[in-house]
Amino acid sequence: MRRIIFYGVLVIVVFGLAVFYVVEKNKQTAQMPGPRAVETSMIQPRTTDPGSGLAGVVLPARQARLGFQVGGRIQGPLLDEGTEVDEGTTLATLDPADYQAQADAAAAGAQAARAGIDQAAALLDQADAAYQKARLDYERAESLYGANAISRAQFDDACTQLSLAAARYRQAQSSYFNGQGASVADYQRAVAQAGLSMLQLSHTALKAPFKGTILKKYGESGEMASPGAPVYVIGNLDQVKVEVTLAAAALKEWRVGDPVDVTSNDLPGQSWTGEVNQINPAVDTQTGSFLMEIKLDNPGHVLKPGMVARVVSRRQTEATLWIPVGALVKRGSSVTVFVVRDDRSYARDIKTGAINGNLIEVVEGLTPGEELVVRGALYLHDGDPVLRQNS
Repeated sequence: MRRIIFYGVLVIVVFGLAVFYVVEKNKQTAQMPGPRAVETSMIQPRTTDPGSGLAGVVLPARQARLGFQVGGRIQGPLLDEGTEVDEGTTLATLDPADYQAQADAAAAGAQAARAGIDQAAALLDQADAAYQKARLDYERAESLYGANAISRAQFDDACTQLSLAAARYRQAQSSYFNGQGASVADYQRAVAQAGLSMLQLSHTALKAPFKGTILKKYGESGEMASPGAPVYVIGNLDQVKVEVTLAAAALKEWRVGDPVDVTSNDLPGQSWTGEVNQINPAVDTQTGSFLMEIKLDNPGHVLKPGMVARVVSRRQTEATLWIPVGALVKRGSSVTVFVVRDDRSYARDIKTGAINGNLIEVVEGLTPGEELVVRGALYLHDGDPVLRQNS
């Protein structure tokens, strides 16, 4: 009986151990993860386009508001808007009659003042010649008188003539120089007035300061024009500019000299190349934005002032490692990605840099040529087996 009980207990113990082994084996098997399905990509340096499209307004690269510098009545027809003109072309004229009369009178005054100076100079020359002759006659008479060759009366007469000639010379000299100060001042004033009158006369003709196109006409023939009042707006459309506004955060994406592509919805299917000419360093206090200017050639003047254009940067960054933002796994304070080697995933802590769209720059932690998990990394752990499901 005891033997039967013993064998019964032994059978129960062996069976229990067998069951425990099977359960533990199954638990271990259940705890071992199967391969995770992931999508991978080989890491290679690449460039990116930092500038996104921006909208701006087309303007002439060079533009000016033109008006007369003097007042008067506009005469003759004005040029129509859209007319192309060369530098120096006469765009409009004022009635020059009054200015011509003033110029003629000023020129006559200058001529009269010059004549007075010339007459005074001639009289001084005559007095100087008479004095020089009287001085020579005196020196000769003095020599002859010393040799008892002439009488005392003759010598005294020579002295008298010299004194009279000297007095006349001093009078003419004083008259010339004393009068010259006033005469020259009058002459200079007359010349200045004549020059001013001629300048005002020249300002009755409004000329184009550069080659361009008449964009706007304000006056009409017969109207009175005030000094400085605009008559035309002229612009050179051979080259145009596109002014766009930049948010402060976008400043780092643009630099002077960057090449750009320009398009316009008003001209579908056409594009132009240009470059960033200027980025205003001062912020607009009302909008908090910065003004950027794009310049480009405009053959055929196809782009018109006022059109809305779109600007896209063509500058590329230096080749560096960029990975999809979706490959990042943030756990705690570290940023992790997973690389695949021998069908297993391995965690890598990385340092990131700039962001461009759905890409982020890797500054440290990855090397070119590694296989990166770009989808499915969220549920991975270091050492997990993986199953690639790349498309």
